[in-house]
Parts: sequence; C-alpha cells; structure tokens
Amino acid sequence: MKLKLSILFSFFCLSSWAQEYIPKGKEAQVMKVLKLQECAWNNANLDSFMLFYWNSPDLRFVSKNGVKKGWQPVYDGYKKNYAEKGQMGKLSFVISSIELVSNDNAMVIGSWKVENSTGVHEGYFTLWFKKIKGNWLIVVDHTS
Repeated sequence: MKLKLSILFSFFCLSSWAQEYIPKGKEAQVMKVLKLQECAWNNANLDSFMLFYWNSPDLRFVSKNGVKKGWQPVYDGYKKNYAEKGQMGKLSFVISSIELVSNDNAMVIGSWKVENSTGVHEGYFTLWFKKIKGNWLIVVDHTS
C-alpha cells in the first residue's frame, strides 16, 4: 500500500512541473529526485521526502549541529524540527550544478529555502547521490 501511495504521489508531483526545462540523461534522473523531494516537503509528507535518502546506518547528514550517521537519526532530526505542517512550510531548491562523478555517483550543489510559520530560512547544500538497486539516493547530505 505504501508503495502504491508513493507512486501516486510521484505522479502528482511530476505532473506539476512537466513544462520546466529538465536536464538530459542521468542528471535528469537526479533532478527528478530533487523535484519529488521538494513536492513531498511542500505537501507536508516527511515520509515521502525521506524515501530519497539511503535507508542505511551509513547515511551521513552534516550540518552546523555536527554529523548524524544513519537514516533513522536523520529522520528523527527532521521530525523533531518540523513536527507540525506549518513548520515544514514551502521548500524550494535552486540547483547550481549536477555532476556525474561516475556511472552511479553524482554530486549536486545548490541552495534551499523554507518559508514557514517562523519566517524564511535558507542555506546551501552539497549532496552525494548514489544509484542503489536502480534508484538515485542521497548517501551524504551537507546542509548549512
């Protein structure tokens, strides 16, 4: 059931940006993940947002608060900081670059902005994506 809902959610999200320019090839696949994350966040769906993080104890999330290791601590951190729908607000990404490092590794540099009930919050990120079992997943997230 969860998979069916995720597929339906993905279709809804993708249809809302189909007219925008999309990079070609594998870069486009990575961009699609970022658009789906943005859409999940903006629908206050943290579980769908987290589907694009590697569900592994080896996932890394680096921020001003230090390094979190593992999918569950990253999820718990988001859940703690964005417990209410109003706290999640509206997320937007601006992608500066998507570079393929190898056939199954990509680096993304960009900025993020969240407009929520407490104001406007923004910063920068570097993401390391790895293609695992056919899916592009974030394995390292450095967000400031």
